[in-house]
Amino acid sequence: MHFGRELNASDDSASFVPFEDAEDARPVLEGKQIEPFRARISSCRFGWNEKNDARIPRRARVAYRDIAGATNRLTLIAAIVPSRAVTTHTLFCLKTPLPADAQHVLCALLNSFVANYLIRMRVNTHVTVTLVSRLPVPLVRAEDDTFATLATLSRRLAAGVGSIEETSEYPQLQAIAAKLYRLTEDEFEHVLGTFPLVSAEAKQRSLTVFRDYV
Repeated sequence: MHFGRELNASDDSASFVPFEDAEDARPVLEGKQIEPFRARISSCRFGWNEKNDARIPRRARVAYRDIAGATNRLTLIAAIVPSRAVTTHTLFCLKTPLPADAQHVLCALLNSFVANYLIRMRVNTHVTVTLVSRLPVPLVRAEDDTFATLATLSRRLAAGVGSIEETSEYPQLQAIAAKLYRLTEDEFEHVLGTFPLVSAEAKQRSLTVFRDYV
């Protein structure tokens, strides 16, 4: 799978207009408007005058934030960009065609504590395409039970409005991801301990589900 940028906030600014949330409007998403699993369309400042430039097709795709650091709450932050939206250079979007459920599984794995831990060992101030291209991601086949489970959990978290750390889906997703990465309990506990800004409750719930998950 390949990721790349779409618009540049400076070079393409001539095609930006004030965003009005009309049905046919194309909001311009920036990196700061992406949270784990969620893209905040309502906070967009600009829309895209598609009449001047139709290079970005209308399709949903996974995107992750470019600017990040190893000491942030989380470093690798991904969400599904709605088909109507376009993105600036502070986001990298999936260029490879991938079915919707598979994209949600990928989004779940990218937002896992384990993937974040692996990225943190190499990141400076940008989560580059090169870093992500070297990120090991478990192969989850469509016929596997965990495929449907991860896709469902990712969709539920995307549709939520409250803190993801307080949901029942979040620790379940984290536990499944850690199992797919074949971590032992001690290894997962070590990984969780490297996220001091994540609530202790969210980390403990993830570890508890991990212990009980078969």
